[in-house]
Amino acid sequence: MYAFLGWLNVAFLVIMMAPYWLRFLNKRVLHLKDGAYGKTVKVLRAIHKPLGLSILTIALLHGYLALGALRLHTGSILWMVLFITAAFGALFYFTKKKSLFAWHKGMVIGVILLLLLHLIYPSAVYYLLH
Repeated sequence: MYAFLGWLNVAFLVIMMAPYWLRFLNKRVLHLKDGAYGKTVKVLRAIHKPLGLSILTIALLHGYLALGALRLHTGSILWMVLFITAAFGALFYFTKKKSLFAWHKGMVIGVILLLLLHLIYPSAVYYLLH
């Protein structure tokens, strides 16, 4: 069950980031006009916040089921960075300060790198501490 929840979160992260990588692809490769593309991006933006809250919740359950407790692990570090990323997004939503949005988007690089570390070498923290 924990493996399913982990991969579900990976899928949710890809979907959450889709408006940004779709926009990048459309600008440089696809050159689609609005229409189906525009509607798709609109839907993806609408589900961005609920997916973010789902990811934070599912990730806690995933970690608890995988380890039997919540403890320091590449996954828990990833969760903390996800939480900080979400906090920047929420602060931007309420204050409209562009610097917070820049931090929100910039933190995604950390999320991606930590996700890759978690997928490739999940026990890295254990080996660093011992």
